[in-house]
Amino acid sequence: MSDIGSILSMRDVTTILLIASQPGLLIGAAIGAWRSPKGERARGGLVGAVAGFALAFAGWWIYFLVVT
Repeated sequence: MSDIGSILSMRDVTTILLIASQPGLLIGAAIGAWRSPKGERARGGLVGAVAGFALAFAGWWIYFLVVT
């Protein structure tokens, strides 16, 4: 079990996770726009950005609160 809660507050951990998840947002937006048809690139980029951010955030959340 992690003892990170004794060092950092939940607000600190959440802020770290939001900052660390930004590459997922950018990579997801690029892949979403690339994989979408020409007329739907903005929507595909937005969906990809949300999905990439969510995956990166979930990964970091699991790492910080379970693994470490």
